Amino acid sequence: MRHFQFEQHGIVFCLTLIYLQCHTTGSHSLHRHCIATQGTLFPKNIQFLMLDDITVYYYNSSFGKDPPVPEWLNHSKGLNFWREISVNLKFNRHVMATAVRLTAEHFNHSDDHVYQAHGRCDLNADGSILSSMSHAYDGKDFVSFDVQTKSWTAAVSQAVFYKRKREVDPQDLNRLAHHYQHECIEWLKLLLQYTVKLREKKVPEVRILERTDPTTSAVEITCHVTGFYPRAVQVEWLGAGELPLQDGVKSGNVVPNEDRTYQLRKSLTVSEGVQGTQTYSCLVVHSSVPENITLPWAPRRKMPVWITPAALAGAVVMMCVALAVAKWRGALVSASQTSALSHIMCWKRSASVAGQNLEAVRKQNQKINDEGSPFLGSHPG
Repeated sequence: MRHFQFEQHGIVFCLTLIYLQCHTTGSHSLHRHCIATQGTLFPKNIQFLMLDDITVYYYNSSFGKDPPVPEWLNHSKGLNFWREISVNLKFNRHVMATAVRLTAEHFNHSDDHVYQAHGRCDLNADGSILSSMSHAYDGKDFVSFDVQTKSWTAAVSQAVFYKRKREVDPQDLNRLAHHYQHECIEWLKLLLQYTVKLREKKVPEVRILERTDPTTSAVEITCHVTGFYPRAVQVEWLGAGELPLQDGVKSGNVVPNEDRTYQLRKSLTVSEGVQGTQTYSCLVVHSSVPENITLPWAPRRKMPVWITPAALAGAVVMMCVALAVAKWRGALVSASQTSALSHIMCWKRSASVAGQNLEAVRKQNQKINDEGSPFLGSHPG
């Protein structure tokens, strides 16, 4: 039974790899997120428009001004497109402000409340399109709009009033359907043209980090995949038969780097009992490389048995003692040299004084010879 489950998981894994290799390119989405609030806790209005993970437009009423034009849209065609986006989203602010006001009045709410809207259109690799739009009030589903039928659906009974209010205006229904079926897709295609350089694929860097638990001797090996773009990536730890492992595997989330690339960490814990009995490798599937990236784990060489922590500590102590002795002996030699130098200087001073005394005696004798001894007196020659 366990063997069957293992094979079944392997088949699913292979199908997943095929899907990623075939579908990580060519599918794109344009998202519109709008937030309107009542009260004083949050900004009155927030809007952002995103192509996949690229922010095209971001508005926050707290800033008190319209957002600047992105550098990659700062050209003649791009500026015309930017003005079209701005007009559309400014009108949408009015729609959202009305929505939060009507809903708060309906529920007789007077404090802080939040109304949210999320609309999107998807362009798939085969040319097909998908569109959707939904609203939420205070974080809970409220209503949604069906682009095909041009009708609103209430997610809760309390939202029926809003559905009816929006459906009494056929012009508004046609405007919404036209935007998500046509205009949104046209925007998406234009943005794909303007963001070619921003969306250049970047190959992931893969390395394996190793950490040993000192209490259990288990080894945690982490496959760190970073610097890749676009965001979609598949990382697996492979064991025997190059099949993906599940036991002992934990994965982090894909998180952004500062340079608009992404990173992901996936760890595997290898218990002491199975270390060295089989090989492990990290498999990375990403649209930037035609083939998969496979990096085997090469365990760090363990410290020889005779080099124990106690031996290392002893060696460090001996080195410290040796250095202290050497320093002490150097101090003795220095002191000895200083003493010898003092004796030499004293001897030189004594020799100088003695020389001066001898010279004085010699001069005195010369004077006696010239003038005669004061004790002997003078006599004729």
